[in-house]
Amino acid sequence: MGVIQFHVQRPDLLAKAGSCSMVDFLMYDGRIAPADVLLQGDRMICRRTVSESGQFRLSWPRFSGGSQVVHSTSLREQSEPYELELELARGQLSRLRNQFSIWHGSGLQSSSRLDELIRESHRSFRAAALRAEVPETSAAAAVLSMELSAQAADMLCEHYVSQRIEFRRQRSPRIPVLMGCHLNEVPQQESEFLQTFNAVQVGADWQSLEGQEGQHDWSRLDALLEWAQERRLFVMGGPLLDLTQDSLPTWMRNWSRSRQNLQSFAADFVETVLGRYQGRIRHWEVITGGNRGGAFGMTEEDRISFISAVLQAVRGADDTVQVSLRVIQPWGEYLSEVPGSLSPIQFFDTLRRCGVRIGEVNLDLRLSQSRLRCLRRDPLSLSQLIDHWSLFQIPLNVMITVPPLLDNSGVIHREDWLRSALLMCLSKERVTGIWLSDWQGGTEGASLMGADGQPDSSLKLLQKLTRELLW
Repeated sequence: MGVIQFHVQRPDLLAKAGSCSMVDFLMYDGRIAPADVLLQGDRMICRRTVSESGQFRLSWPRFSGGSQVVHSTSLREQSEPYELELELARGQLSRLRNQFSIWHGSGLQSSSRLDELIRESHRSFRAAALRAEVPETSAAAAVLSMELSAQAADMLCEHYVSQRIEFRRQRSPRIPVLMGCHLNEVPQQESEFLQTFNAVQVGADWQSLEGQEGQHDWSRLDALLEWAQERRLFVMGGPLLDLTQDSLPTWMRNWSRSRQNLQSFAADFVETVLGRYQGRIRHWEVITGGNRGGAFGMTEEDRISFISAVLQAVRGADDTVQVSLRVIQPWGEYLSEVPGSLSPIQFFDTLRRCGVRIGEVNLDLRLSQSRLRCLRRDPLSLSQLIDHWSLFQIPLNVMITVPPLLDNSGVIHREDWLRSALLMCLSKERVTGIWLSDWQGGTEGASLMGADGQPDSSLKLLQKLTRELLW
């Protein structure tokens, strides 16, 4: 077991950022090593199952409110503790300068304000590094450097997004990206939906379609599909199976104790659904949460075998259908909570190496209080995530859950996050679809339509972007 220690000058900032339960190290080869954290006074002790060097990642508060994940540079184990604030400042500045160099070398136009922010961050970090003998002064300068780096990273992404979108619009006035939303029934506020979206994901889970063994209820799905096709909306079906929770029909509970039986019944269900809608739904999100798991006591190997068998059944039913898998917590937060060793991208790569044919990847961005949440990260992290997954050279869909409002003061922060996430996705060539997860009736404060039937401010933002960039 490896141990890395930090000396913490500002434990109050750690407490302000929230729990240290999701702390990890990003290894050079993309592996993620979760850490068990123990705080003893001003000492943070991180115990890992590996001894290799890696980038330390945890949540840290912003001056403007809220918190986001920050990185150190790669740290090796040593007997003496690191200065936490100094190492985080070093990592944030290094990350900023590296990305600025890459984008600037590719033609990005900077601004005097961005250049000044980078210089100020560097100046503050230099002061922190040179005053290490006075820990309080060093930590204060390091914290300031982190905030300046965060502001510079936000501005850098704004420049990147505006210039990339302008470049894409020079080739086509309207960006060729689907804007969709998940529905379980025909929306009552039809005009609001059609003003915002040109695609729909029709819910098709096992429990709702086959509540009794062998007795399928297709009425809801048929009505929703007919409504969508009459309005010429692109249709994606699913997810059919959710491996993050036990969402099986009641009659399947006894059969699910056997891996072989579960796999066989699931394959039969998928074949039945695809057979019924063959030629009408050309794109299916078959499985969600395979990388995280949590249902049926499956190990990583079990889930890989299960997914392979189910997708083989899909190809047997309709070899022309487009298949996508949803990746839950694509930054790998789940590795701090559930047993496993494969990062999200390693899990997907393993499936591909096993011969599983997957047409698209759906990246799930869920900023909520649920167990499947993603920690809040800056736009630069989202850009790097999309670029990383783009290496597979297949289309990407970004599945967004609007952050719920905990109080009225969060409206501006939520809209700022949603706007930056949407624009970053629209700037990326590999992103072919942006999908919202909740139209109405889900998490309180996270739906696009309020309980009173009035559009949320997030929906108005989506409509504005749709008018300006997509339609």
